[in-house]
Amino acid sequence: MGSRKTHEGADKVYEAAQKWVDCALRADDSLFTPGAAIWSRQWLGELRERFLDRPDVGEGGFYNKLKSQLEGSPSEVYQLMAEALYVQFLTIWHADMKGDTRVRRISEVLGWSERQIEVPDELVPGLTPGIASIGAAFAKGLPFYVGFLIEFAEQWKEQEPDGRGSMLGDPWAFKDFATRLEPKGQLLRDSPYMHYVQREALLHLVFPGDFEGIVSGAEKTRIAEAKAFAHFITEETSDVDRRLEQIRRGLEVGLGRDFDFYDSDVRSRWDPSDSVAWDRYIGIASDFLGTGQLEQRELKYKLEIGRRLAEARRAANNDADDWADLVKKGIFGNLIHPIAQAKFKDWVDESQGAALRALRELWTQNNVAVSERIRAFCNEFPKDVLGGSGTRMNVVSQLLMGLDAKQYPPFRVTAFDNAYKRTGYGPRSADADEAALYEHALGFLDQFIKEARARGVPVRHRLDAQALSWAIPYHERETGGEDATPPQDQEEHA
Repeated sequence: MGSRKTHEGADKVYEAAQKWVDCALRADDSLFTPGAAIWSRQWLGELRERFLDRPDVGEGGFYNKLKSQLEGSPSEVYQLMAEALYVQFLTIWHADMKGDTRVRRISEVLGWSERQIEVPDELVPGLTPGIASIGAAFAKGLPFYVGFLIEFAEQWKEQEPDGRGSMLGDPWAFKDFATRLEPKGQLLRDSPYMHYVQREALLHLVFPGDFEGIVSGAEKTRIAEAKAFAHFITEETSDVDRRLEQIRRGLEVGLGRDFDFYDSDVRSRWDPSDSVAWDRYIGIASDFLGTGQLEQRELKYKLEIGRRLAEARRAANNDADDWADLVKKGIFGNLIHPIAQAKFKDWVDESQGAALRALRELWTQNNVAVSERIRAFCNEFPKDVLGGSGTRMNVVSQLLMGLDAKQYPPFRVTAFDNAYKRTGYGPRSADADEAALYEHALGFLDQFIKEARARGVPVRHRLDAQALSWAIPYHERETGGEDATPPQDQEEHA
């Protein structure tokens, strides 16, 4: 199996990727409508001109801007963009984006065309599993990731057929072509490093047995240069992927099994500090879980908040007379400072039109990414009511619980900053807006779930992860461990 992923559904990802290779790289065919010349030099060039040569870096969500960029395009261009998104989505880890969300987004782009087609049923299963977690960087990087696929395919078509066939039979020649590619489009020329994640993903999708399913170049380098693996390098080379190839061969012999570099027993060899920090953190969480207090102490009241706000969401979306009262009743408990609660409720009373618009943006029934929901809400939520991205996101996160409290748990800057520091998880950006703060926190919770499950700790969803993480300071105080201030007693300073 080598570097191919083996988690549930991974085979469907590779089947879809191979179909794309056959139809788009070996021919000019289509994923969605076989026999139609969609991945042709003509349509790739036109899509580049509309999407990459005229980048829209202004305010607004990716799909709204994309719709404007593609307005008036031939149906083939809309379909090509949708198929490019399909290929990009194959990489995204299932915890970062739901499969049905991916289908809806692709269908949305297809729906802008006069020619109505759908994602074929046999291709849908490949959209759910994913290969690697990109985390909070996904929303910001999406234009560059899909842009790289378009750039790559267009320049691929400029090569002679024999040359293309030769590269598809030689992973190292293919890599050389992909890494030497000089972007034509303005979008990638202006931000020349933003597409590297997709380049790494492309290598794995096309040659899953030769290149690791790791999209971070930095992490590839850390593994390739780890002292614990130095004895596996029998042929010295500066090529990271060739070093990883040698390390994998050596580890497979030693372990006697297929493995992933993120398996806990393997990761501890190249990232010992990470493993030790997570060992201790998950150990404390497991200890608290063993007390049997999680449900009553941490989950019950949060699920009640989610239930109340779900009722408020239905009322707001249906323009019911009591929507404002239901929203205010859903904002209770100690997740938000009383002063911030009061200011938010006063705003709902005094600016009901703006508040209703904001809530509908946040709670829309349409398929909209959480970052877009947050930014749309915050555009309507004045900063003179509540200032500071952390304080504002504290309120917004409780409102998000009305969508699904298990998927969108509460947020506090200080609590998450403490967790990042203790686990070695990357810190948030100092200039992050509300949406970026929350996406970073969700990325941490997804990593928490992975680390916990790898250690046999049954963490079911993000709300479990959030509750356990926030309970750690309490548990340490009560058991004589580190002295820590409970998260709800700290103020927000972001």
